[in-house]
Amino acid sequence: MSVLCLDLGGTKLMLAQVEGKTLLDTWRYPVPADGNFEQLFDFLVTCIHSHLTPETCGISIGIPGMVDMQSGTLLEVLNIPALTATQLAQQLKNTFEMDVVVNNDANLFALGEAVLNHNQDMLGITLGTGVGAGVIFNGQLYSGKHCAAGEIGSLSYRDGIIEHYCSGQYFTVHHQMSGEHLYQKACEGDSQALQAFVHFGEHLAHMIAQTLLVYDPKDIILGGSVSQSFPFFIEALKQKLQSLVYGPQLADLTISASQHHNAALIGAAQWFLQQKDSVK
Repeated sequence: MSVLCLDLGGTKLMLAQVEGKTLLDTWRYPVPADGNFEQLFDFLVTCIHSHLTPETCGISIGIPGMVDMQSGTLLEVLNIPALTATQLAQQLKNTFEMDVVVNNDANLFALGEAVLNHNQDMLGITLGTGVGAGVIFNGQLYSGKHCAAGEIGSLSYRDGIIEHYCSGQYFTVHHQMSGEHLYQKACEGDSQALQAFVHFGEHLAHMIAQTLLVYDPKDIILGGSVSQSFPFFIEALKQKLQSLVYGPQLADLTISASQHHNAALIGAAQWFLQQKDSVK
Protein backbone atom coordinates (compact mmCIF):
# COMPACT_ATOMS: atom_id res chain seq x y z
CA MET A 1 0.00 0.00 0.00
CA SER A 2 1.14 3.56 -0.70
CA VAL A 3 0.39 7.05 0.60
CA LEU A 4 -0.34 9.93 -1.77
CA CYS A 5 1.79 12.75 -0.37
CA LEU A 6 1.53 16.45 -1.17
CA ASP A 7 4.05 19.23 -0.50
CA LEU A 8 2.02 22.39 -1.03
CA GLY A 9 3.84 25.70 -1.40
CA GLY A 10 2.87 29.18 -2.42
CA THR A 11 3.83 28.66 -6.07
CA LYS A 12 4.13 24.92 -6.65
CA LEU A 13 2.62 21.61 -5.59
CA MET A 14 4.66 18.42 -5.44
CA LEU A 15 2.87 15.07 -5.29
CA ALA A 16 4.24 11.57 -4.88
CA GLN A 17 3.05 8.06 -4.32
CA VAL A 18 5.22 6.89 -1.43
CA GLU A 19 5.66 3.34 -0.19
CA GLY A 20 7.77 3.17 2.96
CA LYS A 21 10.86 5.25 2.18
CA THR A 22 10.48 4.93 -1.58
CA LEU A 23 8.98 7.47 -3.96
CA LEU A 24 7.18 5.49 -6.65
CA ASP A 25 6.18 8.46 -8.84
CA THR A 26 6.38 12.23 -8.48
CA TRP A 27 4.53 15.10 -10.16
CA ARG A 28 4.76 18.89 -10.03
CA TYR A 29 2.07 21.51 -10.70
CA PRO A 30 1.99 25.33 -10.48
CA VAL A 31 -0.38 26.53 -7.77
CA PRO A 32 -3.07 28.95 -9.00
CA ALA A 33 -2.16 32.50 -7.99
CA ASP A 34 -4.48 34.54 -5.76
CA GLY A 35 -7.27 31.98 -5.80
CA ASN A 36 -9.95 31.74 -3.13
CA PHE A 37 -10.40 28.60 -1.05
CA GLU A 38 -12.95 27.04 -3.40
CA GLN A 39 -10.64 27.45 -6.41
CA LEU A 40 -7.66 26.08 -4.52
CA PHE A 41 -9.70 23.17 -3.16
CA ASP A 42 -10.93 22.28 -6.66
CA PHE A 43 -7.33 22.41 -7.91
CA LEU A 44 -6.18 20.02 -5.17
CA VAL A 45 -9.10 17.65 -5.77
CA THR A 46 -8.27 17.50 -9.48
CA CYS A 47 -4.58 16.81 -8.83
CA ILE A 48 -5.29 14.18 -6.19
CA HIS A 49 -7.95 12.45 -8.27
CA SER A 50 -5.48 12.19 -11.18
CA HIS A 51 -2.98 10.23 -9.11
CA LEU A 52 -5.01 8.02 -6.78
CA THR A 53 -4.54 4.30 -7.36
CA PRO A 54 -6.22 1.22 -5.91
CA GLU A 55 -3.11 0.84 -3.71
CA THR A 56 -3.47 4.33 -2.16
CA CYS A 57 -4.38 3.96 1.52
CA GLY A 58 -4.52 7.66 2.41
CA ILE A 59 -3.40 11.23 1.76
CA SER A 60 -0.79 13.28 3.65
CA ILE A 61 -0.22 17.00 3.11
CA GLY A 62 2.53 19.41 4.12
CA ILE A 63 1.60 23.10 4.23
CA PRO A 64 3.71 26.22 4.97
CA GLY A 65 1.88 27.23 8.12
CA MET A 66 0.54 26.30 11.53
CA VAL A 67 -2.04 23.61 12.26
CA ASP A 68 -4.17 22.95 15.34
CA MET A 69 -3.09 19.37 15.97
CA GLN A 70 -6.34 18.44 17.73
CA SER A 71 -8.93 19.90 15.37
CA GLY A 72 -6.92 19.88 12.14
CA THR A 73 -7.75 23.54 11.48
CA LEU A 74 -5.13 25.40 9.45
CA LEU A 75 -4.40 28.34 11.74
CA GLU A 76 -2.15 30.52 9.62
CA VAL A 77 -0.81 29.95 6.12
CA LEU A 78 0.92 33.19 5.14
CA ASN A 79 2.01 32.11 1.65
CA ILE A 80 -1.46 30.70 0.87
CA PRO A 81 -3.87 32.91 2.83
CA ALA A 82 -6.92 31.24 1.29
CA LEU A 83 -6.16 28.17 3.45
CA THR A 84 -6.12 30.03 6.78
CA ALA A 85 -8.91 28.97 9.19
CA THR A 86 -10.03 26.10 6.94
CA GLN A 87 -10.59 22.39 7.58
CA LEU A 88 -8.71 21.24 4.49
CA ALA A 89 -7.97 17.70 5.68
CA GLN A 90 -11.55 17.03 6.79
CA GLN A 91 -13.00 18.34 3.53
CA LEU A 92 -10.64 16.19 1.47
CA LYS A 93 -11.48 13.22 3.68
CA ASN A 94 -15.17 13.78 2.96
CA THR A 95 -14.49 14.08 -0.77
CA PHE A 96 -12.31 11.00 -1.20
CA GLU A 97 -13.64 8.89 1.68
CA MET A 98 -10.18 8.04 2.96
CA ASP A 99 -7.93 9.21 5.78
CA VAL A 100 -6.21 12.58 5.26
CA VAL A 101 -3.60 14.15 7.57
CA VAL A 102 -1.86 17.53 7.46
CA ASN A 103 1.23 19.00 9.11
CA ASN A 104 3.71 21.83 8.69
CA ASP A 105 6.05 21.32 5.72
CA ALA A 106 9.23 21.98 7.73
CA ASN A 107 8.11 19.39 10.29
CA LEU A 108 7.66 16.84 7.52
CA PHE A 109 11.06 17.75 6.03
CA ALA A 110 12.69 17.07 9.40
CA LEU A 111 10.80 13.81 9.85
CA GLY A 112 11.81 12.66 6.38
CA GLU A 113 15.46 13.46 7.03
CA ALA A 114 15.34 11.69 10.40
CA VAL A 115 13.90 8.56 8.80
CA LEU A 116 16.30 8.56 5.87
CA ASN A 117 19.41 9.33 7.96
CA HIS A 118 18.43 7.56 11.21
CA ASN A 119 18.76 10.80 13.22
CA GLN A 120 17.47 10.73 16.80
CA ASP A 121 17.96 14.35 17.91
CA MET A 122 18.06 16.93 15.15
CA LEU A 123 16.69 20.09 13.62
CA GLY A 124 15.65 20.16 9.99
CA ILE A 125 15.74 23.79 8.86
CA THR A 126 14.19 24.92 5.57
CA LEU A 127 15.66 28.00 3.90
CA GLY A 128 13.48 29.23 1.06
CA THR A 129 11.09 32.13 0.67
CA GLY A 130 10.83 31.91 4.45
CA VAL A 131 12.51 30.00 7.28
CA GLY A 132 11.04 27.06 9.16
CA ALA A 133 12.27 24.16 11.25
CA GLY A 134 11.18 20.74 12.39
CA VAL A 135 12.27 19.32 15.74
CA ILE A 136 13.15 15.65 16.26
CA PHE A 137 13.56 14.46 19.87
CA ASN A 138 14.44 10.81 20.59
CA GLY A 139 13.51 9.90 17.03
CA GLN A 140 10.05 11.47 17.25
CA LEU A 141 8.70 14.62 15.64
CA TYR A 142 7.76 17.31 18.16
CA SER A 143 5.26 19.70 16.58
CA GLY A 144 3.79 21.48 19.58
CA LYS A 145 0.06 22.09 19.98
CA HIS A 146 -0.14 24.41 16.98
CA CYS A 147 2.71 23.06 14.79
CA ALA A 148 4.69 26.11 15.93
CA ALA A 149 7.59 24.39 17.72
CA GLY A 150 9.99 25.21 14.88
CA GLU A 151 8.79 28.66 13.81
CA ILE A 152 12.29 30.08 14.27
CA GLY A 153 11.91 32.48 11.35
CA SER A 154 9.74 34.67 13.56
CA LEU A 155 12.39 35.15 16.26
CA SER A 156 13.51 38.76 16.71
CA TYR A 157 16.77 39.72 15.03
CA ARG A 158 18.32 43.12 14.34
CA ASP A 159 15.62 45.48 13.05
CA GLY A 160 13.17 42.72 12.22
CA ILE A 161 13.01 38.94 12.42
CA ILE A 162 15.27 36.03 11.52
CA GLU A 163 13.38 35.35 8.29
CA HIS A 164 14.40 38.74 6.87
CA TYR A 165 18.09 37.77 7.06
CA CYS A 166 18.17 33.97 6.77
CA SER A 167 15.89 33.28 3.79
CA GLY A 168 15.76 34.21 0.12
CA GLN A 169 14.32 37.55 1.21
CA TYR A 170 17.79 38.60 2.35
CA PHE A 171 19.23 38.49 -1.16
CA THR A 172 16.41 40.36 -2.87
CA VAL A 173 16.27 43.10 -0.22
CA HIS A 174 19.98 43.61 0.50
CA HIS A 175 21.54 42.60 -2.84
CA GLN A 176 18.71 43.34 -5.28
CA MET A 177 18.81 39.91 -6.91
CA SER A 178 17.52 36.43 -6.21
CA GLY A 179 19.47 33.88 -4.24
CA GLU A 180 19.56 31.67 -7.33
CA HIS A 181 21.13 34.46 -9.40
CA LEU A 182 23.72 35.13 -6.70
CA TYR A 183 24.45 31.41 -6.51
CA GLN A 184 25.15 31.32 -10.24
CA LYS A 185 27.45 34.35 -9.96
CA ALA A 186 29.24 32.76 -6.99
CA CYS A 187 29.81 29.62 -9.04
CA GLU A 188 31.52 31.87 -11.61
CA GLY A 189 33.79 33.30 -8.91
CA ASP A 190 32.15 36.72 -8.64
CA SER A 191 33.67 38.38 -5.56
CA GLN A 192 30.56 40.37 -4.61
CA ALA A 193 28.37 37.27 -4.77
CA LEU A 194 30.85 35.29 -2.70
CA GLN A 195 30.93 38.08 -0.10
CA ALA A 196 27.12 38.14 0.00
CA PHE A 197 27.11 34.48 1.02
CA VAL A 198 29.73 35.17 3.70
CA HIS A 199 27.39 37.73 5.27
CA PHE A 200 24.45 35.34 4.85
CA GLY A 201 26.39 32.61 6.67
CA GLU A 202 27.06 34.99 9.55
CA HIS A 203 23.35 35.77 9.85
CA LEU A 204 22.59 32.04 9.82
CA ALA A 205 25.08 31.58 12.66
CA HIS A 206 23.05 33.94 14.84
CA MET A 207 19.90 31.97 14.05
CA ILE A 208 21.52 28.63 14.78
CA ALA A 209 23.05 29.95 18.00
CA GLN A 210 19.57 30.77 19.28
CA THR A 211 18.21 27.35 18.32
CA LEU A 212 21.13 25.58 20.01
CA LEU A 213 20.31 27.29 23.29
CA VAL A 214 16.72 26.06 23.08
CA TYR A 215 16.95 22.62 21.47
CA ASP A 216 20.63 21.53 21.79
CA PRO A 217 20.41 19.05 18.86
CA LYS A 218 23.13 16.68 17.72
CA ASP A 219 22.51 17.32 14.01
CA ILE A 220 21.23 20.22 11.93
CA ILE A 221 20.22 19.57 8.33
CA LEU A 222 19.49 22.47 5.99
CA GLY A 223 16.98 22.16 3.17
CA GLY A 224 15.03 24.47 0.88
CA SER A 225 16.14 26.29 -2.25
CA VAL A 226 18.79 28.41 -0.51
CA SER A 227 20.57 25.32 0.83
CA GLN A 228 22.04 24.66 -2.63
CA SER A 229 24.44 27.52 -1.81
CA PHE A 230 25.71 25.63 1.27
CA PRO A 231 29.36 25.44 0.08
CA PHE A 232 29.49 29.24 -0.18
CA PHE A 233 28.26 30.04 3.34
CA ILE A 234 29.14 27.09 5.59
CA GLU A 235 32.66 28.24 6.54
CA ALA A 236 31.47 31.74 7.48
CA LEU A 237 28.63 30.16 9.46
CA LYS A 238 30.95 27.87 11.41
CA GLN A 239 33.50 30.59 12.10
CA LYS A 240 30.88 33.01 13.40
CA LEU A 241 29.19 30.29 15.44
CA GLN A 242 32.38 29.71 17.43
CA SER A 243 32.09 33.21 18.90
CA LEU A 244 28.40 32.81 19.77
CA VAL A 245 28.01 29.36 21.30
CA TYR A 246 29.36 27.48 24.32
CA GLY A 247 32.28 25.40 23.04
CA PRO A 248 31.17 21.88 24.07
CA GLN A 249 27.90 22.33 22.17
CA LEU A 250 29.88 22.60 18.94
CA ALA A 251 32.22 19.70 19.65
CA ASP A 252 29.98 17.01 18.20
CA LEU A 253 27.44 19.14 16.33
CA THR A 254 27.08 18.40 12.63
CA ILE A 255 25.63 20.94 10.18
CA SER A 256 24.97 19.66 6.68
CA ALA A 257 22.87 20.28 3.60
CA SER A 258 20.14 17.81 2.73
CA GLN A 259 21.05 15.15 0.19
CA HIS A 260 17.40 14.27 -0.42
CA HIS A 261 15.35 16.46 -2.77
CA ASN A 262 12.02 15.06 -1.58
CA ALA A 263 12.56 14.49 2.13
CA ALA A 264 9.31 16.30 2.98
CA LEU A 265 7.33 13.80 0.90
CA ILE A 266 8.98 10.87 2.68
CA GLY A 267 8.21 12.62 5.96
CA ALA A 268 4.58 13.08 4.92
CA ALA A 269 4.22 9.33 4.36
CA GLN A 270 5.82 8.56 7.72
CA TRP A 271 3.54 11.06 9.47
CA PHE A 272 0.47 9.42 7.94
CA LEU A 273 1.57 5.96 9.05
CA GLN A 274 2.38 7.19 12.58
CA GLN A 275 -1.03 8.81 12.88
CA LYS A 276 -2.77 5.63 11.74
CA ASP A 277 -0.79 3.56 14.25
CA SER A 278 -1.63 5.97 17.08
CA VAL A 279 -5.39 5.43 16.70
CA LYS A 280 -5.33 1.64 16.39
